Amino acid sequence: MKKKYLLITLFLAGFIFISCDDDDETFSGYVEKTEANLNANDASTDPSAARWEMPKLNNAYDYITHYTENGQLNYALEYAPEKAHAHWVAYRFDSNLRAQAVGRTDIWGVEPYYNDKKQYQVDVQYFTGYNRGHILGSAERLNSREANIQTFYMSNMSPMLGNFNGIYWGEIEDLVRTWGRNCESGDTLYVVKGGTIDDRILRTISVSNTLGTDIAMVVPKYYFIAVLSLSSKGIAKAIGFWLEHKDYGNSTAPYLKTLRRGAVCSIDALEELTGIDFFCNLPDWAEDIVESHYNINSWSGL
Repeated sequence: MKKKYLLITLFLAGFIFISCDDDDETFSGYVEKTEANLNANDASTDPSAARWEMPKLNNAYDYITHYTENGQLNYALEYAPEKAHAHWVAYRFDSNLRAQAVGRTDIWGVEPYYNDKKQYQVDVQYFTGYNRGHILGSAERLNSREANIQTFYMSNMSPMLGNFNGIYWGEIEDLVRTWGRNCESGDTLYVVKGGTIDDRILRTISVSNTLGTDIAMVVPKYYFIAVLSLSSKGIAKAIGFWLEHKDYGNSTAPYLKTLRRGAVCSIDALEELTGIDFFCNLPDWAEDIVESHYNINSWSGL
């Protein structure tokens, strides 16, 4: 099958520029925005829900935001307290948030959102047989000490097999982090990460809440990342990753390259796999195109 590569430029005036080419044809032109955004989040209660990194909110989960003292949103997540695991974690990189001004703090903490509902507050602890795997990585928030400390909340942890966390999933996470750190002035990288917490889990493990009660935490069978890049010139592109949670038994460079390329998919495909509506706040006229196409060669390192 021939792939079509699209270069998409967004204009606030309501037009989208598309350049599309494959082996046989080329096309370029302007398409006028005619329809409203029909699936955007309702931001009347919390304006952060309107940010471009946010998926469509699901009332079955708790929507949690973490801000730093300067009023900057560090990250947001949807959390399933009955499963002791995040549904997804959303954040962004830009020329400010990409900064590497501090080191890893290793200050583990509980989720403050549940201070009044301690039955859902996972206590600081190790996960027997698994790493405490960050969803939003510590290395992705080195712009301030406060921002880094917030990445160590237990709500941002997922039980990951050691080699999966350190080698295979880490290979993809490092790549996305590099894209974020390379953001130039005016560029933004929007990221949503998570693991499956529905019927696609490996098992549950017993963890303690801050009341000392044992609760069940799910261990995802698959992990995912959705990425949307918007340059200072308004050029947008998107790509998804979906990887089974296991030890692949091969850490050679050629294998890892094959693995990360094999994990690639469109955002539309990732939505089918996860049931999550990513980047729902994008104008519909742009979302439909950006999410249905990807060009693996336009992402450095893949």
